[in-house]
Amino acid sequence: MEMRTKIPFFLLIAILLNLFCVQNGSTPSPEINAICVVERVVDGDTLWVKSTAGFKENQSFKVRLADIDAFELEEEGGKEAKEFLERLLSNHTTVYLDVDEKSTYDGYGRVIAILYVKANRTHFLNVNRLLVEQNHARWVDYPNSWHPENFRRVVSSEELTSFPSSRAGKNT
Repeated sequence: MEMRTKIPFFLLIAILLNLFCVQNGSTPSPEINAICVVERVVDGDTLWVKSTAGFKENQSFKVRLADIDAFELEEEGGKEAKEFLERLLSNHTTVYLDVDEKSTYDGYGRVIAILYVKANRTHFLNVNRLLVEQNHARWVDYPNSWHPENFRRVVSSEELTSFPSSRAGKNT
């Protein structure tokens, strides 16, 4: 009997902590800052895109997938990581970027982002997470807006914010 009353109490505490973290920005909600077409895949964690709406609209730019590190092309597994990403993206004419608000660019001038593709009419697939789950990359918690342990594999359309006012017009 005592155990039954403790479980709901701990569940309530966990829910309240989760709500507190989300409201205080430590776990940012996923948002779509750019709708793009893929121009080419460079390797397992870098690609060129052209924005058709939102961030850098009508511009081509290089994207570095946030908080993952894929094998380099000359390393074992590097070509496979690139081919996996190419195959995945060849099935999607449109991709969606959640651009990092803390560090928009890395030291090489690449835009840091979480890459999403449509899984179906109501859900988006987190490509960064999928690459790690399929053993084509590893998690690295770089200094940016996210923490990889918070990446969800699938996000519903209702959870995504499209073109937040703070980022929609930023073309830098």
